[in-house]
Amino acid sequence: MDAETDLWPLRVLRVFSIPKGADTCNEDRTCVSDDKSICAVSDGASVSFDSGPWAEILSRKFVENQEVSKSWIEAAIQQYRSNYNRDAMSWAYQAAFDRGSFATLLGVVCASDGKGVRAFVLGDTLLAFIDNGKVVRTLPYVQADEFDKSPTLISTNGLENGSLDEDALSDAWQVLTVASHDAPTLLLMTDAIGRWLLEQPESERARQLLDITDLAAFTSFVHLEQTEGRMKRDDSTLIVVGCECVSAHS
Repeated sequence: MDAETDLWPLRVLRVFSIPKGADTCNEDRTCVSDDKSICAVSDGASVSFDSGPWAEILSRKFVENQEVSKSWIEAAIQQYRSNYNRDAMSWAYQAAFDRGSFATLLGVVCASDGKGVRAFVLGDTLLAFIDNGKVVRTLPYVQADEFDKSPTLISTNGLENGSLDEDALSDAWQVLTVASHDAPTLLLMTDAIGRWLLEQPESERARQLLDITDLAAFTSFVHLEQTEGRMKRDDSTLIVVGCECVSAHS
């Protein structure tokens, strides 16, 4: 990376998100700071109670405050629960509400000097570090079959967050050094796209994602891969973080 590029820190360039079907709600949520240096995506688990609003709270809260801790999670839970009147629910809804909503959280913080990135990675939402169209590193998974295991999720039921102690939350942070790369780009993607990428990481699949520039193209791409059986039918979200001076020429 040359001196001129150093003047252009990484920022969010594009955000795309679509539901798995025309008649279903999209339970993925994204949030981007005003200066586009911080972003987050949260994938609400469809099997849990009303997980979209939970994913909304997690993604927005991360952009507002990146000091993720047990108290941070507890505050998010209280915010979520305040939006519902449990006493007015049927017993079945009360039971589902008490079991909790679950969601992933992937957040990225780009340094102002353009030389570094901090990423908070919890769950099976994938972060891919791309340079010149090639996959350099992926988090938290490196192989497609890792998506077969149950991911660690953040729940609105505090009893389900037992494994998320301060050490685990600290370990969820990763540092990426991008200054030594020519055209660094980060792709944040929910699990269906993440698995699709890791099934052929050495192929042109990363380049395919980088070449998507509008929602219509993203929608067509996802629907085609789903129809051809190469991608699981699920809510699909992609955030592209890169350098504007590089992305225009890469």
